[in-house]
Order: sequence, then C-alpha cells, then structure tokens
Amino acid sequence: MIKAVIFDLDDTLYGYEALDREARGRVCELVCAKLGIAAADYEEAYAYGRRETKRQLGDVAASHNRLLYCQKTLEYLGVNPVPLSLRMYETYWGTFLEKMRLFEGVREFMDRMREQGIVMMICTDLTAHIQHRKIEALGIAKDIRYLVTSEEAGKEKPAPEMFALCLKKLGMQPEEVCYIGDSQVKDVEGAAAAGIRAVRFYPDMPGAEQYGKLAEMILAAGRS
Repeated sequence: MIKAVIFDLDDTLYGYEALDREARGRVCELVCAKLGIAAADYEEAYAYGRRETKRQLGDVAASHNRLLYCQKTLEYLGVNPVPLSLRMYETYWGTFLEKMRLFEGVREFMDRMREQGIVMMICTDLTAHIQHRKIEALGIAKDIRYLVTSEEAGKEKPAPEMFALCLKKLGMQPEEVCYIGDSQVKDVEGAAAAGIRAVRFYPDMPGAEQYGKLAEMILAAGRS
C-alpha cells in the first residue's frame, strides 16, 4: 500500500529549461548594459563562472549557487563583483520565480493524494533556500509535508543518503512510498536502489495525462 509520494522538483512539478533561458537572458541584458560589453563576451564569462564553480566545489549543493556563478562571471571580466553580483542573482531568481507555473495535472494529482491521506514530500538537489522559494512560488507549500535537499543531505542524487533521509523523515518502509522524477539516473535508479517504487516523469509530454495515470496507479495500489 502506498502511503507517501516523493516528488523531484525541477522538471517534474514545473518546467525548468524555459524559465532558466529567460532569466539568464535578463541577467545578460543587465550586465551588458551596465558594463557596456557584448552579449557574447558575457556568455563566455558566465560559462567560465559556472564551470569554475562546479570544478572548485564538486558534486555538492553549493555548486548550483548562482550567486557564485555571478561573482565568478564578473571576476573573469575583471570587474569588482561586489556591487553587481547580488543584483544579477536577484534579477535571475526574480524573473524565474515570478513566472513559475505547475505542470498541468499536478494540482489535481495533489488534491487526490490529499483526499486519500497520502503524504507528499519533495526530494531535490540544490540549496534549501531557493527550493523553499520555488515551493512557495508554485503555491504548494501547504501540500508538501517534508522536504529533503542535497544541501541538507550533504550528497546529491542518486546518492543513497538522499533517499534514506526521505524514508527517515516519513517514518515509512520503502515499499510504502512512490517516487516521481524526470531523471532516469538521479531519480528513478536512485530511488529504485533504495527499494522505492519509482516512476519517470517526462517534462516534454502532456503532464495532465501522466499525472492522471500516476494517480490511478497509486490509488489502485492502495486498494490492492
């Protein structure tokens, strides 16, 4: 019997890629106007900043911190990063969070789970602060009972520590939980290795149809 559903967040409950492109574009416009540089020069510097952050920090939550990307972008350009880094960061996330929308079918799925007393939680890479902000922006804070981030776990998916912490918070056995995520390796294989029933979500396919089938599957498991 399924008693809990764990969601990945990015590209499982909402679409990440289009928002990222738009938000990055806004930051590029800001920096190019402020410094009087070409977009190509900014993009080269940003690629360096992102790459250097990940090389320096490795596979940890802080390697996704866009404030560090911004800081290193400006350092690459030979500019004092302190006056502008935070403004870049806030421009990115301000644009991103303002435009976030749940995939079709998510709201109805969550309503059905709640009606059946099924607990819902999120297991996600990245830092706790920004993932909390995303959950608030999507309007699902009251639906989600628990949250595990890679910052809290100290490891990124598919590390077993992430899924073990989920089960610990839920106080449930793996067979009582269903995991939904878009990454075959990080989500599906990671959860399955922990003994959790895992289902892959495809962000480029109709969400309402996928979440409708998932709801029926979970509720059928509860009746069996």
